Amino acid sequence: MKPSDYPILDLIPQRPPVVMIDQLTHADEKSAKGRLFIQESNVFSDNGYLQETGLIEFIAQTAAAYKGYLQLSAQQEVKLGFIGVIKNLVIYSLPAINTEVQSEIIFENELLGYTIITGKVLQNNSVIAEGEMRILMETPNINQ
Repeated sequence: MKPSDYPILDLIPQRPPVVMIDQLTHADEKSAKGRLFIQESNVFSDNGYLQETGLIEFIAQTAAAYKGYLQLSAQQEVKLGFIGVIKNLVIYSLPAINTEVQSEIIFENELLGYTIITGKVLQNNSVIAEGEMRILMETPNINQ
């Protein structure tokens, strides 16, 4: 199945009202893309714009959806991930409500239990946010 064939809630552990990705539109060996239509009811919208926290969460949930897609494709359970570090984050502009944004992430490396990604948010083919994240993936409980 293609990434866009999966309902987004099957790919990510987040649940409303904190779902910040509508669809995973592309996935390959090292990268993924997603899209989000920004609604006024979005928990990270304020004064007519998606705020910085929403942009950060959109990048993180694109990574989560990508990992979820890989896990479901391998017939594994979708695991939780936690943002551990955000580096070199630059927000160029905030997108208005009732508009769409796209995300692009690249999986750079896995190191000491962290998945390292670079990500960006685009609107009308212009980068509006970009940065690096280190995401810690949930590990199985060995005591069970």
